[in-house]
Amino acid sequence: MKINKRNVIILVILLLIFLYLKNKRLNFKVINGNIKDKRLYCKNLAFETIHKNRRDDLMILAGNRFYSDMWTRDAFITSLGLFAHKKDLELIKSVLAKQSKNIREDGLVPLRIGKKNYITKILFNIELGGDNIPIYKDDKVFSEPTDSNPQFIITSWLYYKFTKNKNFIKSIKNEIVSVFDYMIKNTENGLLQGKYFHSWYDTFAFNGPDLFSNVLYLYSIKCFENLKKIFPEINSNYTTSYIKIKNIFMEKFWNGKYLKINPNIDVMETAGNSLAILLNILNNKQSKSIINYIDSNNIHKVTPVTIPKMPSKYLWLPGYIVGMQGYHNDRLWLWPHNIYNAAKNKLTYSYSTDSIEDVTCKYGMFFENLNYKIEPYVHWFQNTEINFSESCGSYLLSIGDTNFF
Repeated sequence: MKINKRNVIILVILLLIFLYLKNKRLNFKVINGNIKDKRLYCKNLAFETIHKNRRDDLMILAGNRFYSDMWTRDAFITSLGLFAHKKDLELIKSVLAKQSKNIREDGLVPLRIGKKNYITKILFNIELGGDNIPIYKDDKVFSEPTDSNPQFIITSWLYYKFTKNKNFIKSIKNEIVSVFDYMIKNTENGLLQGKYFHSWYDTFAFNGPDLFSNVLYLYSIKCFENLKKIFPEINSNYTTSYIKIKNIFMEKFWNGKYLKINPNIDVMETAGNSLAILLNILNNKQSKSIINYIDSNNIHKVTPVTIPKMPSKYLWLPGYIVGMQGYHNDRLWLWPHNIYNAAKNKLTYSYSTDSIEDVTCKYGMFFENLNYKIEPYVHWFQNTEINFSESCGSYLLSIGDTNFF
């Protein structure tokens, strides 16, 4: 069949006009005036939003507009906030149970569970295909996640640590081993490796080991070792050592001031560095060095994804077509900022939650990301997600107990 190029161009133009008008209509309304206790309001709203973000047996959905599925990464960060307040641990158990039933035969934990195709959701707010389906690959370039497996192991350990529910851990023991084995098999030279979009910053295009996934991988080894001590039946055919992998990790990522986003890219990534502090991977001197670097170089009220920005050669080229090349470079994401605040909280540094609380109280919802004016990010192709669980959970972590890792 011969394709009429003129008609294709017209359809693309009409689609872009439709997206522009659709998102332009989405104006965020100020709903709250003066709230005396903003922290209490935001804390209650965070729990309320997490409770509401569910569908059937899918708990802790990422959001309720663009990302209305159970994303493993989002559920993990959200769970950290629940652990920090020792609340709603049954929600976390439900997530682990659902994930354990959907682990791929070779041991890969899904990227998300939900709608088969979320592209139509983003473009037209129309959901097509079945629901409750495990998705193992990124929808843009079909990369498999490297962070899902360590998150499953970490959450399993922390859930046991808080609840001492041996029966539940025994019920998913085979899955824990399978997940761990898959993770070890997919390392090279001691580090998790992936093709770009395998980690959370899925507009940064680089291959190989990334900081975020490998921080989690390193800590998951310790969590697996802890589980083995209590449950002899949790035993892998693969042997590895936390100390050995930590030495490799530090040699490759630490540059004397902070942990690099990739061994060959000298850029500080906020979430990975902050988690390394929270998870006790770094010593006190190294942790303070990171805090000093960020505080000395951050010019915004909310900590950006990276400092400095990722060089343009690492930005996904198709993003330029729709003006989304700055999705991670130019937007201020709430959850990495909140994780950074949690790290400062752990180190007993002073920190402020005012910016997050002000915008949350103003609009009555937790956003995914903000602009430099600390307002919800509006873009003709894709606005910020609303009622974002990851922002809720990370905020709860920032104001809660950070010494449970």
